[in-house]
Amino acid sequence: MSGRLEGKVAIITGGASGMGLATVERFVEEGAAVVFCDLAPENHAQLEARIGAEKARMHHSRRKTGGPNDGYAIAKRLGNGATFAPADVSDRDALAAVIDMALSRYGGLDIMFNNAGIGGAEGSVVDCSDEVWDRVVDVDLKAVWRGIKLAAPHIAKRGGGSIISTASIAAIIGFPGLGAYGAAKAGVAELTRVAAVELGPQSIRVNCILPGGVVTPLIYDNPQAADATDPDLIRASLAAAQPIPRAGEPLDIANAALWLASSESSFVTGQSIVVDGGMSIDAGRGMRQQIAASAN
Repeated sequence: MSGRLEGKVAIITGGASGMGLATVERFVEEGAAVVFCDLAPENHAQLEARIGAEKARMHHSRRKTGGPNDGYAIAKRLGNGATFAPADVSDRDALAAVIDMALSRYGGLDIMFNNAGIGGAEGSVVDCSDEVWDRVVDVDLKAVWRGIKLAAPHIAKRGGGSIISTASIAAIIGFPGLGAYGAAKAGVAELTRVAAVELGPQSIRVNCILPGGVVTPLIYDNPQAADATDPDLIRASLAAAQPIPRAGEPLDIANAALWLASSESSFVTGQSIVVDGGMSIDAGRGMRQQIAASAN
């Protein structure tokens, strides 16, 4: 099936890498006009000056202008169906400008995918700094709330549509060292339910996706790590971490988002869709990893 989003206008935050980029590509392939935002590589110094060094280190500084994660280069590659808007989603005015761009360039808004996220290297609940906690919550939860808040009135004007947000299985599993991240993602799941009830009468569906172990730069090239890790090493590790014996890929999440954005899910709202190869329901995972380790 093709053209599943023909005539639709979508916004995707965090669209220059990983799951966001895969979704931008998938939506354009299916006929949507897409405005996507992310931090531009050349803007890291300005970000640090605005929010401080400790918060800024949670964002990429190794990306290059013209490289594979430069939004302008991505938009040029994808053609007229995609427009890049540099933005920090925690900045209300910047996010509002992204929405204004979709309205002015494409005439409306049908789909909002609140995907931008950060995380990792928090330390324990006791050790996590106020700066790290605040930045994770600002990007992973508050920006999702603001994306719903700003997008919903415009989607309502089109007669309804779909709002999707990226949560995580960290919302339903206790991962040590990810207290802020897990709390923010759990907040996204509850915010999804509340917004679905409130916006349903306007024919706006609100759902979230809970990815598991997906091979994205957040894992293999985390901004807070000194160096990137070989993605294939991550794939091998994740393949042993859930019942389906392969790592999750960004396209797995993009396909879930496509279904939630399309009319095929027109009677689905308020749901947390887990896409994790079974990781979150596998009580025997630790035993399987021990067996695998003893065999090597």
